Amino acid sequence: MNKEYMQLKSLLKLLDREERWFTFAEVESVLGVSGKSVRKIVEEAVSLLPPSMRIEVSRGKGIMFRRDRHGTSIQEVLEPLLRETPYFRLMQLLFEHDGKTSAEEVAEELFMSFSSFKKWIVHLNREELRPFQLRMTYSAPALKGNEIHVRYFLWKLFTEAYPYTGWPFSNADFERLDGWVSAFERENGMIYFLNAKRSLSFLIAIVLERVKQGHRVALQSGGYAWERHPFFHPVLKLSEKLEETYGVAIPREEVYFLQSMFSLSQYHGKDGFAHLDEESGGTESGDDEESRMSGLLIPILAETFPALNIGSRFLAEIREFMEKLRIDNAIPELMAVSHSHLTAYIRENEQPIFAAVTACMREWQLLFPGLAYNDYHLTKLTFMISSSLRYKSKKAFLIIGEEFSVRHYVANLIKREIGDDLTIETSILHGLTDDIIRQQQIDFVISTMPVSLTSVPVVLISTIPTKRDLENIRQELMA
Repeated sequence: MNKEYMQLKSLLKLLDREERWFTFAEVESVLGVSGKSVRKIVEEAVSLLPPSMRIEVSRGKGIMFRRDRHGTSIQEVLEPLLRETPYFRLMQLLFEHDGKTSAEEVAEELFMSFSSFKKWIVHLNREELRPFQLRMTYSAPALKGNEIHVRYFLWKLFTEAYPYTGWPFSNADFERLDGWVSAFERENGMIYFLNAKRSLSFLIAIVLERVKQGHRVALQSGGYAWERHPFFHPVLKLSEKLEETYGVAIPREEVYFLQSMFSLSQYHGKDGFAHLDEESGGTESGDDEESRMSGLLIPILAETFPALNIGSRFLAEIREFMEKLRIDNAIPELMAVSHSHLTAYIRENEQPIFAAVTACMREWQLLFPGLAYNDYHLTKLTFMISSSLRYKSKKAFLIIGEEFSVRHYVANLIKREIGDDLTIETSILHGLTDDIIRQQQIDFVISTMPVSLTSVPVVLISTIPTKRDLENIRQELMA
């Protein structure tokens, strides 16, 4: 992707993390450029921002980004810029012409010399397309690689470039596609998340165009019992509408591919739970294998996370997780390029839970060695576990041994991070003994200094609690 666009995107995403002065050294480190280049990127950004946003630069302080919280979002600023890049315009041309235009003609469309265009293709193949396991041909430019990888790449690119609007190209009518997805929801008693519903309409349009151009997906035979799944007949019905309306033939494997994407997209039942059959204890199709897979993972998780709330919501989520894991394994080409932008966040902010979840999945995989998983699945499962941990309501006494009182600040900081399950007592006590602790009904003590108590646990923290300190407090709430 264009270097200038990526640098501008990285700058705005960095400055938008918090409203404070970022030093030039910080920005240089994140963007990997010199201070002179940072100033140039900032100057360009200032000229592109709407009135609700502004960047301030101060010698000695650095750079601060201010924006109206009710105004334009960063994504709304970036999306038109992405669509104007030569990178996006090239991919749009490849999608529409699919190798039917010469390299000279494509270069002319992009206002590039033929030699520069050829050098750019080398760069794209080496840097941009390799993560998607794709490459671009030279003489008649086209995307080459596994068809599933091509579709996934185009899907991600177009949904990023048009995050709030309908399908932009003339090969398919977005309103019609969106209406068919809505009918699918009604007929199956389910609701797709808003972004998932729009993305599905985009995917259908991409599949439609690729099939018209003569491309076909090839799925592993026998990898999944597609026609036993409740989504099969509704997706088959949708495929017949595509055939009738757009005059294309949709082979059975294309039906399976669409079915997989309808299944893997985020949805839930109208009651708020995942759209699964609670009574059967399995998926909608009552698949015994998926029930067995879920049943063997849950005890492993429960042993590792004693505070795990294994209620109806969590059970439904685990069954949905297993169903989608099996579908991913039936289409390994998709799993090879699937990733989550939240993995880095989870690794940094939920590292203990992520590590424990990884160990659980390794133990579970010994029972099902034929099934693979990757960081995408570990990230999803970590979110599920973290949101289902049951914290006990407890009362803690906070001791801060500083020359001036910061106890109320620290108490508020801990409350913001931990939540309402923790009550923090900051009053001054006449001594700190086990008897006084019992009288005050204190469950544990949070302290910046060693305390001699035997009746309750003591969690030692820094004056300003670190991430490790906060995690130790959370662990105490689960004890």
